[in-house]
Amino acid sequence: MTHILGFVRRDGAPVEASTLAVMLEETVPSAPRARGEWVQGAAALGQVPLPSAPASELEAPALYERDVGFAFVATARLDNREELVRELGLDRTGGLWEVGDRALLLAAYRRWGESAPARVFGDWSFAAWHPGERRLVLARDQFGHTALYYYADADVFAFASSPQPLRKLGLAPPALDELYLAQQLISWTAYHGERTIDRSIRRLPPAHVLSLSPERLGVHCYWSIEGASELRLAHRSEYVDAFRQVFDQAVRTRIPPGRDVGTTLSGGLDSGAVAATAALALKRRSARLPAFTWVPFTDTTAFTGGRFGNELPFASATASAAGNVDIRTFTSQRISPIQGIRRALEIFGEPMHTASNAFWILDLLELASTSGCDVLLTGQLGNAVMSWTGDPLSQPLAYQLQLLGARRWAKARVKRALPSPLLVRHARRRLNPEWYRGTAIHPDFARRLNLAERRLADPETFPATPLQERISILKPGRTLVGALWAQFGAAFGVAVSDPTSDVRLIEFALSVPDRVFIDPVTGLDRWLIRESMRDRLPDEVRLNRRRGIQAGDLVPRLRACHGEVEDALGELAAGPAAEYLDVPYMRIVWQTIQTKNTPEALRKADTVLTRGIMAGLSVNSLDQNATAHRRPADR
Repeated sequence: MTHILGFVRRDGAPVEASTLAVMLEETVPSAPRARGEWVQGAAALGQVPLPSAPASELEAPALYERDVGFAFVATARLDNREELVRELGLDRTGGLWEVGDRALLLAAYRRWGESAPARVFGDWSFAAWHPGERRLVLARDQFGHTALYYYADADVFAFASSPQPLRKLGLAPPALDELYLAQQLISWTAYHGERTIDRSIRRLPPAHVLSLSPERLGVHCYWSIEGASELRLAHRSEYVDAFRQVFDQAVRTRIPPGRDVGTTLSGGLDSGAVAATAALALKRRSARLPAFTWVPFTDTTAFTGGRFGNELPFASATASAAGNVDIRTFTSQRISPIQGIRRALEIFGEPMHTASNAFWILDLLELASTSGCDVLLTGQLGNAVMSWTGDPLSQPLAYQLQLLGARRWAKARVKRALPSPLLVRHARRRLNPEWYRGTAIHPDFARRLNLAERRLADPETFPATPLQERISILKPGRTLVGALWAQFGAAFGVAVSDPTSDVRLIEFALSVPDRVFIDPVTGLDRWLIRESMRDRLPDEVRLNRRRGIQAGDLVPRLRACHGEVEDALGELAAGPAAEYLDVPYMRIVWQTIQTKNTPEALRKADTVLTRGIMAGLSVNSLDQNATAHRRPADR
């Protein structure tokens, strides 16, 4: 994959080469790879391939296409290569894979212009500058693992694959988006989309195209899945056959020839299905698949309750069944949770919902990199796609009554039938006055924003159908998942790719009737993936109904870095973060974490302490950057 960036003077003034140099240096300070740079008149574009980029992208690219008169930068790993090669009439004499992904994306844009994004699937983003029209076009894939950020005012426009080059330019002082911060703290995912923690920088969401001219900046969504029609097949087995075909294709396209591929492997169905299917494809090439499995450094039973914290036994069973999977375990003891949070902030530039997982995610990517993996497969979106549990109310009436009982069934049916305003009114009456105690948010801050009321009014708070619930999880056209993994992977030179985010797989899975996801005879949920993996996953994994829990040893890990936690809390209390976070309450939670071996201690270590620390450090950093930005003007 490749970092892309650029700078445009909307006022028509020439761009200085030093501006692009500053952005490139901030992107990859010591990159030994060839840089692509193009500066002409009012625009400058650049791109820097990652070490994991295919050979076709490692040579200095020609960014300006003289025959069509525009400049083009891109990062691309395409899924529907064969269809594109055929539709574009490209020469295949050297083999399908001889056509580079960037070249294929460029050809698509040359042919179809701003209509091209809707016809291209995969992990990609691009920028095209048309000097004659002084027009810039940016676009991102529908659901893939790429990122684009931008800054815009009346005179200039800048974009990059991460926010750091934009901040380095110092075009505007950082400004905290208070609502974004509050939403992140209380797990209200409405902050997903174009906003970032810094109001001066925007994120181009997936499935969107941005068009810029001197007079206008427009952003529009080119792909939507909300209106997916239901797929009607005669027998349940036909859904399994159809799923396998689409899923196998999604995995195969992410393991091209000549690339070293690894995979994450937990004890669950999603990563297990990805690993087993990738292993099957590699077995045909007589190749093996390294699989990275995180293991807690101590027993987690006291903290995980009915869930399990050590997923190695299930992962080992999956690897053994595949035959050509090599498990590489890691305990992440070389990086503490607080160190993970600080490093993640440097990479991603803003707080994460799952701050408690930062330490092992970073360790995973470093291990994959040092193990020689160019590509790392994941199964991040599986829960709402292929391994959806199904809704009992979509099943035959007899099954519903048997599972829920008459009273629960009637209550569920009434709730499903009530209009949203009535549900909001009912939830408002039942709201605990201290609802915020499951988070680190300062109650005065929450009240000032009228946060509880605003969240209840969010249409996604009470999804009316199973499809709406799945869409609220996937967040098509606004999810942050792809950007996060793209930036994390780039920091370690690894291209992260997720077969469960494949557009064709998502479209298929959302078209499957909800009733298919539950077996009405056995009551087994997640039926589609379980049945589809019958000959690939061992039954102890395939039929397991217990859920794992990530970072199950977080409590003892935090105890082991006691001084780091204290230092972080001290920083929050002494900085502007204290206005937004209830630091005294966080200290009370910290005392509980140090003394209690309970699931509640683990839950609050996640939702209150680590999430609060990451958010607070981000606020303090933003304030420091704003102060530094103002100083030159004050002199």
